[in-house]
Amino acid sequence: MGSPLALHLANGWLSQFENLIKDDAKIYERYMDDNLRKIKRSRVEQKLEELNNIHKNLQFILEMEVDHNLSFLDMRLIYEHETDKLSSTWYFKPSDTGLIMNYHALAPKWYKRSGISGFVYRIYRAYSSSQNFHDSLGKAKCILEKNQYPPSFYDPIIKQTLDSIIGEVQHPTEKSSIQSNTRSGKVALFIQYRGKCTEDYAHALHKTNAPCTIIMTLRKLKTVLPSLKPPVEKMLKSGLVYCLKCPRCSACYVGETSRHLKFCIREHIQRAGPMKSQ
Repeated sequence: MGSPLALHLANGWLSQFENLIKDDAKIYERYMDDNLRKIKRSRVEQKLEELNNIHKNLQFILEMEVDHNLSFLDMRLIYEHETDKLSSTWYFKPSDTGLIMNYHALAPKWYKRSGISGFVYRIYRAYSSSQNFHDSLGKAKCILEKNQYPPSFYDPIIKQTLDSIIGEVQHPTEKSSIQSNTRSGKVALFIQYRGKCTEDYAHALHKTNAPCTIIMTLRKLKTVLPSLKPPVEKMLKSGLVYCLKCPRCSACYVGETSRHLKFCIREHIQRAGPMKSQ
């Protein structure tokens, strides 16, 4: 799924089987090829076989609840047997290393702010009780501190994000109208981030009310380091347009090949003509 359209194409293709996947399930949710549904244990294997017969290149795997817990994307569903209720909380895989952009990394501060607010939004969408919310927020703070984020930096951002979420819930139309007014008539200006001088330049443009939106980009590490991959030899390259000049006159031949260049040159040499005598 390297193409930006791949997600939408895959989701659209799977949507035609929505009724077959959902069937009569009372609890059902789907994101791409990840499906969450309630089903009787006696029907699990039969339903799995039915879904795997949809297409030869589409194979589902089964994950059932363990100790009344089931993970789905970044959410953990918990079945409370005593009260016969479902609760949810934020979840990340055990293989997750907890590495995010370091606080001291050479990157715009809004990159780091966005990472913190992203944590809050994911936790807010996953929790079902205040206790689960505070527990998940505590885990997120541990991850931030391991990546050298000081509390004086992330605490105000967490508070501001929560205030924004509450404002969106109470006044959903007000924020959308403000965003539409601020984005109109502005030109996107891409600037490579070089530290404080870039931030000062963006701040100066903002003070002059310049009709542009500053978008700071980062320089990839691969543009700094030399490539460790050995270059492909000229005669072993494929998908080329080549030019052969006649050694006797100024005429030339332009050709295109999808094969290795050495095979085309060899065929030209084997034919009778100026190339053969060269």
